[in-house]
Amino acid sequence: MQKQAKELQKQNPTSPDAKNKLANMLSQAKEEEARQEQEEKREKEKRQAALKKQLEAPGPVVLPDWTPTTPEFKAAGPPARKIVDDEVKIVQAGTSSLTPEKIADSWAAAAVAANNLNQSRNNITVNGKITMILFLSTRSDPRQEVELEASRDPDGKITQVEISSPLPKPDIESE
Repeated sequence: MQKQAKELQKQNPTSPDAKNKLANMLSQAKEEEARQEQEEKREKEKRQAALKKQLEAPGPVVLPDWTPTTPEFKAAGPPARKIVDDEVKIVQAGTSSLTPEKIADSWAAAAVAANNLNQSRNNITVNGKITMILFLSTRSDPRQEVELEASRDPDGKITQVEISSPLPKPDIESE
């Protein structure tokens, strides 16, 4: 459409025929844009409905059985399902008296001992606040993953810990 519009402008931009064609093409482009926005809105609504259905589904709310134990971990309640970044995750929050480094090291050692887990670790320090993020995932299908995030303020004595595991993506088409 843009090429056609440019060609019309080159030929004779002031002729009534060219102006009509340009106006027609512009209205078609606006209609197409509105149609695409409606389609994106419907897709987003479908995704949100599928996530909500998955969030409210009955069944156990547990982390994978291979999740490493977290030393000196005090849970702040039972694991719960939550929508995080357009996916449903099982989340367990709590605290530990150990440093984030020691907690992440214990998880890394457990992953090495299991000998069947992939791992990735991020060590972050911002304004003295230390945060360790460790991702563990299985090497076989169905692929499962668990994330540990442990952080402590510069003068803090307690480490905030969050352990999460995403549930499989819901099938949006079947909704």
